[in-house]
Amino acid sequence: MSGSFSVLASGVVSTHYTSTSLTSGITYQFKVEARNSYGFSVYSDILTLLCAFRPEAPEAPTTSVSGD
Repeated sequence: MSGSFSVLASGVVSTHYTSTSLTSGITYQFKVEARNSYGFSVYSDILTLLCAFRPEAPEAPTTSVSGD
């Protein structure tokens, strides 16, 4: 999968980032560029992931008697 990339976030100073703007069921590709006092790094390898669905609650359990 290839195509153009959009900037999802900039100026992030933490070692992690959580996006809340993704759509469940869609496959996304990510790459990261770091910046320090010397400038910008090269982009990371591309990470491809499927934005998962939140599972629904399971149905209530049922029981049955078979025989005596």
